[in-house]
Amino acid sequence: MPYLAGTKTVVDTGDSYFREISSDSIAGRAHAIKFANRDRLLKLPVSAKPPIEARIEHARFIVDCPCCNSAEFAFEDNLFFCSLCKNSDINGDVRKVKMPSAKDRKDIEDILGKRSIKNRHWRPGETLDSLKIENLKAGILI
Repeated sequence: MPYLAGTKTVVDTGDSYFREISSDSIAGRAHAIKFANRDRLLKLPVSAKPPIEARIEHARFIVDCPCCNSAEFAFEDNLFFCSLCKNSDINGDVRKVKMPSAKDRKDIEDILGKRSIKNRHWRPGETLDSLKIENLKAGILI
């Protein structure tokens, strides 16, 4: 059975997702190796533009591409390179990604972990209190 984001961790990043699917099958391993090999990004220039913020959608940390509106998993290395447009608006440079601080991330994931995977969403600027209120409205006890 294919791996579903949010089943082994509350919220997956590209690192955790591709690590899981790489153990699924030969096709899964090939897919994971292709996309999880992040070393090449470390060799690319980093854009001076402000970082783009990651968000959580369906138990996945993702980053929206500001150029083509595609979205990719956010990775723990906090680098973004769009597989669709190749960051063409900034000449193929890598973009920095802003993730929540370690404490905020843990708190966000603790609250979202009480929800079903399909309802694990968070956007930058959304407060812990607002997430708790959403849980209460949905009948989820804090």
